Amino acid sequence: MKRLKPTLILLGLAMAAPAAADLALMGRSTVVAMGMQGVGQEGLWLSGTSLRRDLIDRGKAYTHLYDLKTREIAIIDHSLRQAQVYTMSVLNKEADARVASKDVKLELVATGRKQALQDWNCIEHRLNFTMPAEVGGEKLAFELDGHIWLARGTPQQKETTHFVKAAADPNFFLGIPALAKSSPAQARGISEAIRRISPMGLVCAIDVDTRYQGSGRLAELSRKLASRVSVTYERYSTDNIPGDVFDVPKGYRVIKQ
Repeated sequence: MKRLKPTLILLGLAMAAPAAADLALMGRSTVVAMGMQGVGQEGLWLSGTSLRRDLIDRGKAYTHLYDLKTREIAIIDHSLRQAQVYTMSVLNKEADARVASKDVKLELVATGRKQALQDWNCIEHRLNFTMPAEVGGEKLAFELDGHIWLARGTPQQKETTHFVKAAADPNFFLGIPALAKSSPAQARGISEAIRRISPMGLVCAIDVDTRYQGSGRLAELSRKLASRVSVTYERYSTDNIPGDVFDVPKGYRVIKQ
């Protein structure tokens, strides 16, 4: 799972979706990380407290299943026919994801530009998110900087009760489990950004750089090998989603972590 670059976690921002109605989003992404670029397809399916995210990364298919009721995350590798299941509370502890409000800075400024996603009116905002981080004894600031397009006041946004409530819970964690172990500062930052932005609107598109700011070696490496994610959702649907969409496929090996 390490090949799924950290910035991909930002796709979870689109999870601010209905508690009482179903929503599916389909789109594409371009990710640049450690000097390498990947182009893939993305899909999100949301129903109540369940979220499924499908992606294709370098020709391999993955599925992430998030159950906000049981607080579990399943990462499915379809090429291996295998699912690894994690609990959010353990991942949150590994990433040390609880951050005081005073330590986090989030700026969203509307630019005046707009784009449509079917009947959604998506407004572009300048996004800057920063929070303190410490990696290997080096004190840093983790930063997301770029643009995000939000649809506000849609019928779907009004049904975000379950997700907003889940995001307020101390054990909330939304991200790739491998990242919580390998890059806890980034996992913490991404999860906190989702927490802050999710009540503000549905994400139509996002284009951001992720980096560390500071004076040490890691910050210098971050400046030389910038990471960037660009995601555009091209269509959505409110058709009912069958319950088994959120299940691990039959015959797959399940590993509890």
